[in-house]
Amino acid sequence: MTFDLTSYDQPEHVNCLTARDVAQHADLWVLANLANSRKVAAHLLQTATDLMTASQTLMNIFLLDGYDPSRETQTGLTEAQRLIVLTLASACAHNAALFVKEAHRRRIRRAAPGWDPITTPITA
Repeated sequence: MTFDLTSYDQPEHVNCLTARDVAQHADLWVLANLANSRKVAAHLLQTATDLMTASQTLMNIFLLDGYDPSRETQTGLTEAQRLIVLTLASACAHNAALFVKEAHRRRIRRAAPGWDPITTPITA
């Protein structure tokens, strides 16, 4: 079975990052985009969401093993491919948790005293 993982070639996918790596990523993103704390937190949370989506997709591939019973020519994944998929899925989940932790660590000032975006959303 041919298997293409080239879309998972970013450091966030292939390596388990450290907390320092994620903090450096956030700092570089702030410098590149001249962003405030709210924007960097949104970027970190969006990256975490993307990583969890990738992890779920990879886990689904691992669980289904690429096998399609309606096609005789598709034999499924080799053991090496299964190991790569599982490693990528776990790296994505780990790194997503680090991005959420970094977003939580960066303080964001409230828009107004007592304002909460969940219980009192802005409707403008």
